[in-house]
Amino acid sequence: MVVTVIAQSSRKEAALKKYFATVSYGVGSATWYSDIKNSILYDKSGTILKSGNLKFTAKNPSSAWNFQVSFPVRNIRLGMGISFEEFYLDKIILKSGNAGDGNFILFDESFRFDKFYAAVEVPFAPESTKNYSFSATGNLGYYNYTGIERFNFFGEEPLARMYLANVGLLADYKIFKHTYFFINPNFEFKYFQNNRFESPSDINHKILTYSIAAGIRVDVSKE
Repeated sequence: MVVTVIAQSSRKEAALKKYFATVSYGVGSATWYSDIKNSILYDKSGTILKSGNLKFTAKNPSSAWNFQVSFPVRNIRLGMGISFEEFYLDKIILKSGNAGDGNFILFDESFRFDKFYAAVEVPFAPESTKNYSFSATGNLGYYNYTGIERFNFFGEEPLARMYLANVGLLADYKIFKHTYFFINPNFEFKYFQNNRFESPSDINHKILTYSIAAGIRVDVSKE
């Protein structure tokens, strides 16, 4: 009986002391709510498409590679990660402006968001010794963009305000010793505001993305 209790206690402690290195790939769908004031939308050759004050929405697919490390703090895990998210726009739908409500502009554009974030994971049963587990997840961080061809879509000056927040659920299953397969459906909000030194130009994007990622995480602890 004593041996059984000690063994159970040891397994519970090991369950709490997982240090994870994680890689995953995800696909998603993004919705944009954008407001551009005193600025210009260009095509890829530099020709003006629309100018002045514009409100528009857009929907586009996205895909992302994610890399993360995490460590235990009491009954939760904290960590940090980076993500490389590809976006693909094909048109924007005007909500107001010179072209009128509901019209759209062909706007083929692809670019990448490079995201850096702090992460928290809250296991629902942190002391469980089963081969599977469920957790709530959350991220806070910032991002930058690369590869965009229309230079004025995000403004022209550096040091814009670019923040993100992410919440989701994670389910993993142990497939080998120290190795877990997981899926992570999540919802992310991104905020963009161009640099105030570009005034009177005012560019604001709010991007809501639902995605699902799947990947592998390895417990690199010594247990």
